[in-house]
Amino acid sequence: MLTTPEKILFIIALLGSLFAAFKIALRIGKTIARGQGEVDWGITKERLATVILKTVSLQPVFRLRFWPSLYHGLVAWGFIFFLLVNLVDIFGALIPGFHIPGTAGDVYRLAADLFSVGVLTGMTLLLIRRFIVKPKTLTIREDILLHPKARLGIRRDSAIVGGFILLHVGARFLGESMAIAKHGSDVWQPFANLTAGMWLGAGPTSIDAGIHVAFWLAIGSILAFIPYFLYSKHLHLIAAPLNFLLKPNRLSPGALNRLDFDDENVEQFGATHIEDLGWEQVMDAYACIMCDRCQEVCPAYNTGKVLSPAALEINKRYFLNLEGAGIANGKHSETALTEFAITPEAVWACTACGACNDIC
Repeated sequence: MLTTPEKILFIIALLGSLFAAFKIALRIGKTIARGQGEVDWGITKERLATVILKTVSLQPVFRLRFWPSLYHGLVAWGFIFFLLVNLVDIFGALIPGFHIPGTAGDVYRLAADLFSVGVLTGMTLLLIRRFIVKPKTLTIREDILLHPKARLGIRRDSAIVGGFILLHVGARFLGESMAIAKHGSDVWQPFANLTAGMWLGAGPTSIDAGIHVAFWLAIGSILAFIPYFLYSKHLHLIAAPLNFLLKPNRLSPGALNRLDFDDENVEQFGATHIEDLGWEQVMDAYACIMCDRCQEVCPAYNTGKVLSPAALEINKRYFLNLEGAGIANGKHSETALTEFAITPEAVWACTACGACNDIC
């Protein structure tokens, strides 16, 4: 479908995007590795099937806020399937005549059509909820320590990611409807079929141009988004399943690491700086989606204490986005956790009940 110059441009853009993402991912990996302790890779065998099931079913999400969870599910399930859709679209653009043949292709086009509408519907409802309905459960009280860039940054991040999803899936959906207007009706794409009527008055040249524009908006937006994605809260798409997979075993959700006061080799008990935390506690900041569900079930927060488990992870993430490069390269953090992540009063307000971990 793409012309030769377009193919060259696409390959250059793809390599540039992947290279930028690799550098950021490498920094994140080094930052997590600066945390204390070692990863027990042996536990992955017994957890892998459960983690895949949790990731696909979104089972933890549906324990609270059913309708928003359903909207989120429409987006998440659609995006999981779109991993295949994007690959097929790229191969189709680079290889003349490439398509999935037979019944498999029919089922694929039907699924892509239904998931496209599901993603667009779910994302629209989520954006309406965040920016128009504005429930209190998506805010953190003013008396809580929160990174100065976070209150605006979380909303901006949501707007950017929401806009990207609508652009990516919407452009791809319109491109399919244009292809139907050009080649004829496709019963396996019922929603795109309905939309194809918009282009019946357009000539072949205009439709071809529209298909090219739709491709570049859909796939080009991904190439632009990939590096940004690693800085945004939506890195949880990767970090959250890894968190499920690698988290050290705990006797209960609120169990704390044991301190051996008799070990004379230990020079410091507890954590002063972020690299004093366990590696898994550093990774928590990248796995956090900033949904505030942990805050919603926190008894300390709900009784007016200045503790928000959500703010703790948000503060860690914003700090790492700003300071992570230095920490990854071995620089010691000079800012204490109690200065940017959580106040001493909030620390003492925590009862280690584990409600936040349990609901996350």
